Amino acid sequence: MVRFYSKNENSPANGEKNMELQTFEWQAPEFEKKEKTNSWFIIPAIITIILGIIALITENFLFLILILLTFFVFYVYAKKEPKIIKFKINEKGIHIDDKIYLFESLRSFWIFYDPPIEKDISFKSKKATFPYIRIPIAEQNPSEIRKYLLKFLPEKKHKESLIDIWMRRIGF
Repeated sequence: MVRFYSKNENSPANGEKNMELQTFEWQAPEFEKKEKTNSWFIIPAIITIILGIIALITENFLFLILILLTFFVFYVYAKKEPKIIKFKINEKGIHIDDKIYLFESLRSFWIFYDPPIEKDISFKSKKATFPYIRIPIAEQNPSEIRKYLLKFLPEKKHKESLIDIWMRRIGF
């Protein structure tokens, strides 16, 4: 859903879309949920068992605990249901639920668009600790969003992280 707002309805440009006041709003799941059957967990379980046996043989109990915790987190994350998040782009910045990222705090953007595999916008932040913010486009028109974002940020190609590639390949 795209909404257009105008400060003055009686202005001469009443019939035109005022790009400075345009607002894109939509909702999307925080990640795409891919159904995982019990057989999907066989390889991670086998790896966990093998590493667990090695840890027991070497009497490395800390490593055993780490292996078990890793498998537990992996399992919980794989079964997690995505929550629905509200996204908004306006002249101030990017709104993700109640958090706002002002355009002044961002360096650039890039749209990863290869449906149905990828439909995301990546924003490069000025923060070193959290350098990239990636949000799903859902059913929004990427061309309109791109045209709007160019008024506030430069478009620079972002590399997709190895973690993103790996997670998509294994079905996360």
